[in-house]
Amino acid sequence: MPKFTEKEKETIRNKLLDEGRRLFAVLGLKKTSIEDVTKAVGIAQGSFYLFYSSKEELYCEILQQEERVIRSQLIEHFFAQDHITREMFKQFLRRSFAVMEENPFIRQMYDEDAMESVFRKLPEDKLQELFTDDSAFFVPLIVRGQQQGWMAARNPETIVSLIRSIVLLAMQKRQIGEERYEETIELLIELVASGLVKEEAKRHD
Repeated sequence: MPKFTEKEKETIRNKLLDEGRRLFAVLGLKKTSIEDVTKAVGIAQGSFYLFYSSKEELYCEILQQEERVIRSQLIEHFFAQDHITREMFKQFLRRSFAVMEENPFIRQMYDEDAMESVFRKLPEDKLQELFTDDSAFFVPLIVRGQQQGWMAARNPETIVSLIRSIVLLAMQKRQIGEERYEETIELLIELVASGLVKEEAKRHD
């Protein structure tokens, strides 16, 4: 097994992430092999395991990077103001659904077999990261919204779980029924926004 300097390790890890992102987006998780990734990076297949325990772990790290970028873009667009209206919150949820539909990498999550493989092969600490990432990002925003007066006074962690559950429904179009999917999601967005966002929010100076 070759020994890499810290600088070489950093370079290889970045290449693994870049090439993994490209291959997973084009071929999908199931059809992408570790050999495909290591050939694209230019390292021996055995060297892959110096960085990741499986291709699922690599996929998970790329997925987290994608989600962080998307979350930042959505928050910058919809939550930059001090006063958030119910309509703005509905637009945020609609855009979240659209991103799930449009992003070629995130669309891999629609494959139930692929996702089951990810959850089965990920180390416990990595699984925990997936579930805590959203909370670490959204809870401060929700608390701020409650302090500003436009967000309902509910447990912030519960609100994060609700938002996560709503977005995950984007993967259930077939189960919901494609002929009713759009209408169902729109009604759900209306009900959630009405329950969470106060129509006459008062700004707290």
